[in-house]
Amino acid sequence: MAGVQNVHPLYTLNMEDWELLRDSYRGQRAIKNAGSKYLPPTKGMRIDGLGPGQCGADAYNAYLLRAVYHEFVKEAVETFIGMMWKKPPTINLPKGMEGMREHATPNGEGLMMLLRRINEEQLVSGRVGLLLDLPSVVNGQPVPYLAMYTAESIRNWDDREFNEGEQTLNLVVLDESGMVRQDDFSWKRAQKFRVLQLGDLLRNETEGTYRQGVFTEDTSLEYTPDAMITPAVRGVPLKQIPFVFINSKDNSATPDRPPLLGLANLALTVYRSEADYRQNLFMQGQDTLVIVGEVHRNVGEGEEPLRTGAGSVLQVEQGGEARYIGVNSQGLPEQRQALEADLVRAQSMSGRLQSGTVNYESGLALQVRIAGQTVTLNQIATSAAQGLEKLLRIAAEWLGYDPKEVEVKPNLEFADYELSGKDLVEYMNAKAMGAPISMLSIHNMMAQRGMTDMTYEQELDQITKEGADGEVIPLTQGTRLDTKLKDASPSDA
Repeated sequence: MAGVQNVHPLYTLNMEDWELLRDSYRGQRAIKNAGSKYLPPTKGMRIDGLGPGQCGADAYNAYLLRAVYHEFVKEAVETFIGMMWKKPPTINLPKGMEGMREHATPNGEGLMMLLRRINEEQLVSGRVGLLLDLPSVVNGQPVPYLAMYTAESIRNWDDREFNEGEQTLNLVVLDESGMVRQDDFSWKRAQKFRVLQLGDLLRNETEGTYRQGVFTEDTSLEYTPDAMITPAVRGVPLKQIPFVFINSKDNSATPDRPPLLGLANLALTVYRSEADYRQNLFMQGQDTLVIVGEVHRNVGEGEEPLRTGAGSVLQVEQGGEARYIGVNSQGLPEQRQALEADLVRAQSMSGRLQSGTVNYESGLALQVRIAGQTVTLNQIATSAAQGLEKLLRIAAEWLGYDPKEVEVKPNLEFADYELSGKDLVEYMNAKAMGAPISMLSIHNMMAQRGMTDMTYEQELDQITKEGADGEVIPLTQGTRLDTKLKDASPSDA
């Protein structure tokens, strides 16, 4: 029988990128622990030998220690998560499923925390999976839960086409391996795989009975039909695999390119440039003593080393010479300029907003400046919400509720676009010059940007009261805001 540890061809193709992004997100320690994988030794180090105790190994360890890895990927993920969660998403559930809002995963996480972790994984690897399961029954009622799987844990799948393009997910293999504590309080990594199957294993089916099974080292990781069980809800077997893929752009089984892959590659370029630049700086202070002619030792007889530096004396024979030679520093300025250019580019890609610039930008200018980021974040937020909503609707069906009552709406407003007084004057001038915009629309814009918390009608009432007291607020020369608002009505929108 086949071993369940086998992987999908696309898994092999994407695994290197996922590992790179995962290490980049974990930061400098993970990058340096990978050693030559991300920072190759120089040719001289290889010649000197990289084995234990060899000169090349000592030189490489010092080279690695001096290198600086800038954690742009982690900064980018934290920045974009902050933007996406500036406002919380809206999750509507049937009343009987409200318990899942606060307790939806085996770890006791609520739906909000789960969705936030999904967004994090989408940014890091561009892929995550969700499994809906029914592990227990409380008061005669099945209690569903959601388990999240990283891209690296989704090892195999099959959603081949049937009947003129129709696709059905009929196989998923999940890696649940992890550390297990032993009797002597030590820890050992144990392999464990979960197989999700629809219908017959060898014959893909558009319809079939859902089964799942767990395979461990004790079973030699070999698939056997007898190890598969048939989950049922209220005695009825399930007819679909309750698993969804959530990529950075869609919910298909095909992996997306990680959205921060370009930034991770650039961060590694900067890392290697930092290592070379600091190595060259170090070498500037490591001049080599060159002696022409015989030297009379100044430290006595024997095989004592030649002493140099302050307080030492070298006696060179007549006609001889002693001098230091070092690394030429001619290329250091160009090296530094290239490094600084890469740093600026990486900072821009990681979503950093330079201090001192935002305050002088209008809302429209800020929107334009982060438009590229917003497109990606829209896709990430939307695909995550759709994937979570799909499984929650399946859970509603399992529990006997109307799945249409389930709704997951992501936040798609990722930045504060403040409406300044100058912006408002420009909008009013544009309206006065014939722009097709109503006073109601302008008020709604003011409310969205935090300039007022009153409704349009409340504003009109307040302006009427202020007018009765003789108080008038001028907007521009010859234009009174209260007059404009009194002449407008909600029908102008």
